[in-house]
Amino acid sequence: MKINKLPSEIFKRIAAGEVVESPASIVKELVENAIDAGATEICVTVKGGGIDKITITDNGSGIDFDDMPTAFLPHATSKIKNLDDLDTISTLGFRGEALPSIGAVADVTMISRTADSEIGGKIVYKGGRLISHDECGTSLGTTVTVENLFEHIPARKKFLAKPSREETKIFTLIEHLVLSNPDIVFKFDSETKHFSSPGEGLKSAVYAVYGDSVLKNTVEVNLSETPITVTGFTCLPTYTKPSRNYQNIIINGRYVESVDIQYAVFSVYSAYLMKRQYPLFVLHITMPYDMVDVNVHPSKMQVKFADTTKIKSIVARAVKNAVMPRLTEPKKLDLVDDDFKSDSAEQYGKPVHNLFKSFFEAVPAKPTPAQAIDYSSLESTEQKNDSEIVDNDTADTVQPAEIYSDIFTSAADFTQKQQVFAPVECKCIGKLFNTYLVLERGEQCYFIDQHAAHEKLLYDKLLKKYEEKRLQTQPLMIPFVFDVSAADAELLSENTDLLEDCGFGISPFGEYTFTLSYLPYECVGIDLQLFVSDMLTLINSREKSPMVLKERLMQAACKAAVKGEIDDLSQSEIDALLAEMTARNITLFCPHGRPIVIGFTKKEIEKWFKRIV
Repeated sequence: MKINKLPSEIFKRIAAGEVVESPASIVKELVENAIDAGATEICVTVKGGGIDKITITDNGSGIDFDDMPTAFLPHATSKIKNLDDLDTISTLGFRGEALPSIGAVADVTMISRTADSEIGGKIVYKGGRLISHDECGTSLGTTVTVENLFEHIPARKKFLAKPSREETKIFTLIEHLVLSNPDIVFKFDSETKHFSSPGEGLKSAVYAVYGDSVLKNTVEVNLSETPITVTGFTCLPTYTKPSRNYQNIIINGRYVESVDIQYAVFSVYSAYLMKRQYPLFVLHITMPYDMVDVNVHPSKMQVKFADTTKIKSIVARAVKNAVMPRLTEPKKLDLVDDDFKSDSAEQYGKPVHNLFKSFFEAVPAKPTPAQAIDYSSLESTEQKNDSEIVDNDTADTVQPAEIYSDIFTSAADFTQKQQVFAPVECKCIGKLFNTYLVLERGEQCYFIDQHAAHEKLLYDKLLKKYEEKRLQTQPLMIPFVFDVSAADAELLSENTDLLEDCGFGISPFGEYTFTLSYLPYECVGIDLQLFVSDMLTLINSREKSPMVLKERLMQAACKAAVKGEIDDLSQSEIDALLAEMTARNITLFCPHGRPIVIGFTKKEIEKWFKRIV
C-alpha cells in the first residue's frame, strides 16, 4: 500500500470540516475571536442564511498589518505559547484553525486596525489562496466578511439546510452569545430579523432574549462556594417551557451543553413539573480552568469536569436556595418527565408514589398477568427517545394475548375477537378513583380506564374523518397565544401546512409568537397548553414521515382533549361511553398503546382474601 502526501489544498479542506459545519459555526468562531480581542460591541450581518454572505464587525484590539497573513496559517494563534497554557485556557477562540479553515471553504476578506496604527490593512483569500494584502483606512477593530460558502465544494454545500433554517441557527447562536456575554452590545441583521442587546448586564440580556414575561417569572441565583461560583436566573415552578431550548449553561463565559448540569437543575424542580415541561434557566458557572476540559469536541460545546459530582451538587444547591423560598407544596406527585437521555446522569424522572403496588405487596399470592400489567404501567421509568411523545403509561412490553388471557378463554379466542371488548354486555357497578369504571359480567370483573377509552374513541373518529376527507374544524372564540424559541418558530413555520391538514390553525402572531385559532370539532375542550407542548415535542422529533407525524399529532390532540374534560362523569355519560365503545368495536388499547380494560375473575379475587387457595 502506497502512502500519499496530500496537497495542502486538500488537507486544508479536510481540516476545515471539523470547524466549519455550517454558517453558524463560522459566526461562532469569528465572534469568539472578537470577544477575545476585547470587543465591547459586535455586529453580525448575514445574507441568504449566511450561505451567501456573513459580515462581523467589532471594536476590539485589531490585528497588526504584518500579522494578518499569519492569522490565516494553520495552528497560528495569539492565545497559546507553550504546553502549560493548554491546562489553563481562559479564552474562547484559542484554536488556530478557524481563519484558515474558513478561508479554505469560502471567500474571506478581513480589514483591521490596531490602536497604535494610523492606517489599517485589508487581506483577501479566495479558495484558500492569498489574493491581496494592502493598507487601507479603517476604524479601530476588525471586520471579517465571508462569502460564497462551499461554492467550490458542491458535495458539502448540498448538506446545508435552506437559508431560513441556517439563519435561525445563527440567530439562536447569537442569543446564546448575548446571554454568555451580557456586558457586550450585540447587533444582528438579516433580511428577516433585526435584534440588539444593550450590554448592560445579565438582567438586560435575559430581557433582550426572552422578554419581560420571562424576566417577571424568574428569580436570581447567587451562590459562591470556593472555588466555584454560580449566578444567573432560573424560573419559578409555575413558569416552565415545553422544551429544553430555554436552558442555558455558561461556564467561564462559554456557552456549553451539559447533561449533568441539566439534571442537577431538574432535581430541584422534579416534584413540581408536569410531563414534557422543563425549567428555564440562565446559569453562569465560574470555576478554575483546570477543573473543566473544553477540548473534548472541536466545537467546544461539550465539556468534561474534573469532579462532576461536586459541580452537580453546587449547582443544585444554588438553584434550590433561589427557588425554595418561592415554592409551595407540589400539586402533583406522579407527573414527572421520564424522557431524559443521559449516559452519565441518573434517570431524569421517576414516579414518586405507587398506590397499587403497596396494596398488592400485601397479597402473598402469585400475581396474575393482569396484576403484573398494573405494576409495569405504574413503575415504568424506561428512557424514551426524544422523537417520541412520552407517556408514563405506555411502556408495557407484555403481549396483549398474555394480558387478556383471563378475559378470553384462549389466545386464539383473543385473536379471533380482534382484541375488542363489548362493555354493554356488562353491568356497571361503580367507579374507582373517579377514573376507572368497574364492570361485572358473570364471575368476571373489569376495570375500564375511562380516559383511555374516551381517547381511543376520539382518535378513531378523528382519523376516520381525516382519511375520508370529512374533517370539520371549530374556531376558538379567543385564539390561544403562545411563545416559542427561534428554533421552534422556524419549525412551526415549516409545518403550518401539515398542521392545517390535521385541522389545527397555527399562524404567526409576531416574530416568536403564534396563535392557535381553530381545531378539529372532535377536540373542542382540548387542554391547549398540553397539546402545544406535545406538538412542539413532535415537530422537534427526528420523525420525517408526514403521515406518522399527522397520526401522532392526532394522538396528542385526543389525549389533551380527554385531559381537558371534567373527570366526574354522570351515569348517563357513563352509559353513553360504554354504548359507544360497543358500537364502535373499540380495541383494548388506547392510541398510545396502553390497555383500556383489565379483567379479574371471581376466583382470583377470592384468592386475594384467602377464601380459596
